[in-house]
Amino acid sequence: MKKIILILGIAILLTALGLRAYFAFVPPPESTLHEALADIVPSELAGWKINDMNMAESPESSARITDFLNFDDAIFRVFEKGDTFVGLYIAYWSPGKASYRWAGAHTPDTCWVQNGWTCTERKYSIPFHHGDAQFQPAEYGVYEKSESAQNVYFWHLVGGTAFGYKQQDGHNIFGALIDIKHHGLDLRQEQFFIRLSSNKSLEQLKKTAGVDQILDSLSAIGLGGSIEIGKL
Repeated sequence: MKKIILILGIAILLTALGLRAYFAFVPPPESTLHEALADIVPSELAGWKINDMNMAESPESSARITDFLNFDDAIFRVFEKGDTFVGLYIAYWSPGKASYRWAGAHTPDTCWVQNGWTCTERKYSIPFHHGDAQFQPAEYGVYEKSESAQNVYFWHLVGGTAFGYKQQDGHNIFGALIDIKHHGLDLRQEQFFIRLSSNKSLEQLKKTAGVDQILDSLSAIGLGGSIEIGKL
């Protein structure tokens, strides 16, 4: 057992040294976000009441967690029209700013549940269409709290690729090695975490005037491409 631990320790040390040398000579990829999220997402829609909320007021965050997340840009914009509610939460990290596991640790499956919500339905990597455009596969869940239910779609984009959250095995302590397997040697890709939530179904929303402009803003930040199945 001691010999195995020693071998694993040496392997991890060599990997760390190799990554350090690699990062010293290879620059990170360029950011694809060249405009503030607040300017991309609609701030005015006919017939809608729109409010920008503090990120710490979202189910994903608190004042303490928000400080640790260290976003480069973020927005939590709420749209209301009659009895229809739409919440759009987007967080962005530039290349190399945050680890994939840390950025992806604040999903509704963890933060919403820890804040008193109950997940009553969960689907992984499902198709999501907007007009003629096919978005990247979405994570989907129904979360309930105080007799209120929210249909939640969310995406974690790593270097433009959606990461699937369905667990194939148990938690693995060798996270960095798994990340290399799924994302390659350069673990400094930019990241978006996008969450679209509503008290109405997606089918109902798509029939509601103005929602197409909200979805257009998601196209603008890159919700197109492929999916990478793995573990966080």
